[in-house]
Amino acid sequence: MKHRGRWIALGGILAILAAAIVAVCVVDPKYDLHYTVSAPEVKANTLEVVLEVHNSPLSRGKTVSLYIGDKDVTVQSCTGADGVSLPAHQTEDFLTFELGRGADVSLVYQVPLGASGKHGQRGMVQEEYCVFDGGQALLLPMEFYQDGFPQDEAVVRSLRVALKAREGWTVILPFEELQDVTWADAYNLNNDAFAMGNFAQYFPAEQTGGAAVYGVAGEEGQFPQEVASGISALRAYYAERFGTEEQPYQIILLPTEEGDVIGGAGVHSVCATFDAADRRDWELLSHRMFHAYFDHAVPTQTFHAAPNLWFYEGLATYYENASMGALPEAQREVLDIRPEWQFNSLFNRYLTIKIKDPALFSFAPMDEADLSESAGRTEFLHYIQAPLVVKLVEDRAEERSGGKDAVLRAVLEKGGEDFSPAALLAELLGEDGGAVYNRWFQSEELLPMWEDADPAYPEERALEDVADVEVMLASWMTSQLGQYPCDLPDWETACQLEDIPAFQEASFADAETERLVEEHCPVVWKLLKQYALRAQVCGVPFEEPMLRYRLLADEDNLQKWEDWLHAQGVSAAVSNGGV
Repeated sequence: MKHRGRWIALGGILAILAAAIVAVCVVDPKYDLHYTVSAPEVKANTLEVVLEVHNSPLSRGKTVSLYIGDKDVTVQSCTGADGVSLPAHQTEDFLTFELGRGADVSLVYQVPLGASGKHGQRGMVQEEYCVFDGGQALLLPMEFYQDGFPQDEAVVRSLRVALKAREGWTVILPFEELQDVTWADAYNLNNDAFAMGNFAQYFPAEQTGGAAVYGVAGEEGQFPQEVASGISALRAYYAERFGTEEQPYQIILLPTEEGDVIGGAGVHSVCATFDAADRRDWELLSHRMFHAYFDHAVPTQTFHAAPNLWFYEGLATYYENASMGALPEAQREVLDIRPEWQFNSLFNRYLTIKIKDPALFSFAPMDEADLSESAGRTEFLHYIQAPLVVKLVEDRAEERSGGKDAVLRAVLEKGGEDFSPAALLAELLGEDGGAVYNRWFQSEELLPMWEDADPAYPEERALEDVADVEVMLASWMTSQLGQYPCDLPDWETACQLEDIPAFQEASFADAETERLVEEHCPVVWKLLKQYALRAQVCGVPFEEPMLRYRLLADEDNLQKWEDWLHAQGVSAAVSNGGV
């Protein structure tokens, strides 16, 4: 009986082990992805990727589907461990192949770099270096791109990326290896920067608040010690707001001679061209740092899709502007940064776009999903309108509680789960939260940022605001609507027209709004008056949805405006300086 009991016990153990093995074989879907990326000299601006896929003997066979998305993938080969070719099926969105139990598959493919983006060329291979973001080169499982996929579920057991550098090149990787890869890991991997080239470390992490700074060897003179001081100041600014210790970070600064290049911006690393004397480059670096801190603190899908993506980008752009005050005073003077002017400038751009193109740029932030087919309108929402909405809430929350950074602190405390803008406003603004939500989250009402007006705001800087936003508009909208007319400010003509009665009678909004615009920024007011006058002269209603095209791309209306200006004694030489 004693022996029989032992056999029964042993049989039970074996049954449990068998059940466990069966469960693993049936349930465990994870496999390993190991990438080796090179930049073949025989093909310009192209990456070659060898992807080794390994399936455990304890994991059942499966169909692996890798997401292609916007990548122009050319498959070179797909083979098993024995070198025999395996079928790989490629569609517009996915590349699929069979992965048997315990099997190994080697997939070799090429992808081009250098597509034009809003911040320059996306990735580049040239004589000195190769830089790219993970989303350009690394094919990842389709599960990570599916709506509703559980964000904590691991698809990949281990993931490694190796860079096969040319002779003499240095490799800069954002991480060594990822284990049990979840959605957040995949998101960060898509954004992180990968680099190999003739790089040297400009500043160690100890000098910059945990950020090791690299650049092309021999170009150190473009990045003086003040760069390290500025980076350290920004890192300290964000560490204080996120309540975190120093988190490792890599910054790869590229010289500007090759034009603007962006090689990635994620939790672990950022790579981009950088001019230490350019205020905009410091703003962009700060914006990317915010994302790195936030995505590390809040690894959730909540803020990465409509209707909450606009709010997240608004937070990032709000802090992009607010953080400029953290730069050392001497650096702010060189960059012509006045912290109190940052949002003044943003509001000038907002007024210019929203009033000149109301048919295109009047929408409620919470209707973000409806803008998905228009990159230009989405850009306006994310980077101009949204940060002003965040500022409005932040200012009112500070008035109520006396504390700063109330919006960010409230989001961080909740961790992003079940985020609700309406609930956030109720928490921060009490009974006023509902009115703010209805007026500026769910409607097209003009934002009331008039209190930020500064009589000392320079005329030259206001003209720069309008010119910059016009160039942005043209770059945003041309791909959607065809050539989008760029109406650069023709200040000389506006000044000559100011005393003409017809100029005073022209109207771009109701009388109260026009008064507020004039008090906020006389330059924006005068240019909008000029635009309204032009519409009046050409006989086109200011409410016309395609007003810009009617005024700036119609030959008959161009001639009407020229003739009218000549009749007023205004020189035709300056009349169309901005068209």
